[in-house]
Amino acid sequence: MSSEPFLVTAAEIAREIARTAVWHESRCNWMGALGGDDSRPSARRVSAALGPDLYNGTAGVALFLAEAASRLDDDSARATALGALRHALDHAPRIAPEVRDGLYAGRAGVAYAAARVADRLGAEEPLERARALLAALRTPAGEACDLVGGSAGAVVALLALGDPALTDAATRHGEKLTDAATRESRTPAARHDRDGAMHNLCGYSHGAAGVGHALLELYAAKSDDRYRAAAESAFGYEQTWFDHAGTWPDLRGVARATGYQAPAPPAGSWCHGAPGIALSRLRAQRILAEPREDAATATALTKDIASGLLQREPDDFSLCHGAAGIADVLLYAAPDDADARDLGLLGIEIQAARGFPTGIPASPTPGLFLGLAGIGLLYLRLADPTLATPLIVHLDSAGTPSVESAIDPEAR
Repeated sequence: MSSEPFLVTAAEIAREIARTAVWHESRCNWMGALGGDDSRPSARRVSAALGPDLYNGTAGVALFLAEAASRLDDDSARATALGALRHALDHAPRIAPEVRDGLYAGRAGVAYAAARVADRLGAEEPLERARALLAALRTPAGEACDLVGGSAGAVVALLALGDPALTDAATRHGEKLTDAATRESRTPAARHDRDGAMHNLCGYSHGAAGVGHALLELYAAKSDDRYRAAAESAFGYEQTWFDHAGTWPDLRGVARATGYQAPAPPAGSWCHGAPGIALSRLRAQRILAEPREDAATATALTKDIASGLLQREPDDFSLCHGAAGIADVLLYAAPDDADARDLGLLGIEIQAARGFPTGIPASPTPGLFLGLAGIGLLYLRLADPTLATPLIVHLDSAGTPSVESAIDPEAR
């Protein structure tokens, strides 16, 4: 099948995002829905100017527009990508300390986006300011361990940039993850409460899968078996839940006192469910060069979710907890996946009928994980699956465009 319908859709989304940008001098931003929980779309939302982050802020919008400009030769997308990135770099130092280290909510993600944008557009402008953000990551700033706002996010961003000079900083964050596991005598899964009364989470964005992924990336970079063992401990924690429940439950707000009888529903999303867990296990499989039963299981569950979405019209097409995220995970598993392409075609039909439903009902946003930028990036990946996905970040020169040494031109 031709990739033209996917490229046409990506181009339409890029033009719409560029058209609605609000400019001030050389910077731009958008109004969009903010607030609430990243995977509970019914949570209360407010509309405001976007923040600087990768998840739903201007760094994520810039990343999509830069990819669109590169592949579609779109000057408007290029100019708007740079304007959005300037906004992100201006405001990144103000990111709250408790999420400052993270990939999706923190400075690490803004620096990663800056390197990606610079690489795609051949622009040197963002790099010096990105170096300053990376310098602030040399030492962990907060208690968080997860990918979204904590040290796991710092590890994967620092290593994905491909500069050996950043490995020491990544190692400090990795040591924080292993130390946290030692103190608790449990898995290095990310805690989501201060007093330890709640279960550590399963899943990729805030839970054990994301922490395990970060530790395996550090193992691949350092060949230190401690990191591999800690990663397997995180994955093993999740597997105990699967063994009891037959799937991976959403453990947010579930007290540890309930044990394995926790009244927790399964999650079918990138952020907290089988699709994100599939990404972590597929990457583990590639790093360790050995098949994994948990990778096959999580991928099969994701296929089941996709099949269900194809039987009805999805009410959410976002990357985080919608159909685009499911399709993107399947592309990561197999670049020619038929269900991923069918979901893309279904999305084109939905767009023609009523516009894409985003991750924030009745309150659209251009953001990457909750809005149109992420949907547009999926369509670019449907046309060219070698394009790196933001759903899992790593350096893989054999399969994805590399940003190697982009932060330090002298290291080229």
